[in-house]
Amino acid sequence: MLVIKPFDQRKISESLEDIWRHRELLLILANRVVMVRYKQAVVGVLWVVLQPVIATVIYTVVFGLIARIHSEGVPYPLFVFSGLLVWNYFSRVILDGSASLLANAALITKVYFPRSLVPLVPPAAAALDCVIAIAVLVLTAMLFGILPTWRIVFVPLVVLWVGLFGYAITLWLSPLHAIYRDFNFIVPFAVQLAMYLSPIIYSSTMVPESYRWLYLLNPVSVLVDAMRWSLFGGEPPSAVALAALVALTGLILGLGIRFFHRMEATLVDRI
Repeated sequence: MLVIKPFDQRKISESLEDIWRHRELLLILANRVVMVRYKQAVVGVLWVVLQPVIATVIYTVVFGLIARIHSEGVPYPLFVFSGLLVWNYFSRVILDGSASLLANAALITKVYFPRSLVPLVPPAAAALDCVIAIAVLVLTAMLFGILPTWRIVFVPLVVLWVGLFGYAITLWLSPLHAIYRDFNFIVPFAVQLAMYLSPIIYSSTMVPESYRWLYLLNPVSVLVDAMRWSLFGGEPPSAVALAALVALTGLILGLGIRFFHRMEATLVDRI
């Protein structure tokens, strides 16, 4: 028998179990997002590759050839592409996830299911794009003479953590976005600004040593460095940075679930 507890009395474990019980619905919603996105596109899923490739070419010319930015011994196109695929996945999760409740308002107001499942759809749907981009990057790296090593087994973990961290953030943003439409302008601006605060087109080693500790507080920086280490080797992220990433993700996720359920109590009436 299904027992629906008051939103603010649910434990975090109960919320996660509720999501797991509705995992098939998650896959259905994610598949719908993917199909709708590329249904009428002329080149279809190739846009997954074309967008980062075009951006990589532009950044390579401006920052690699003209500005001569250091890329830690990795060919600059591969260096930028690896950062972009992490950032594109993260930004897609944030932008789509923050607006997910509004996008699914018709479904939310008519059918009961765990509402916290809705912000989880963008990470699941965008993961396919990220996997395709990674496959293209690995093949391109092989053309440059860089072969995969045992470290590549950590790539899925990095992708999973990017999606999890993005989901944790959207648990806060999505109900606020649904109620206060100002977030429709705030979130894209914040995402654009955050890109330049992350080592996407430059190396974190270029940051002065006295300020580099600030990068330990930027999970995206740690994840980008982890992705590059998994694919190309070099210096791995520090244990302190990884510990900070795990702790911060857990904190934002745990508090985010509680915040989401508290807002969920009146969400249907205010959406």
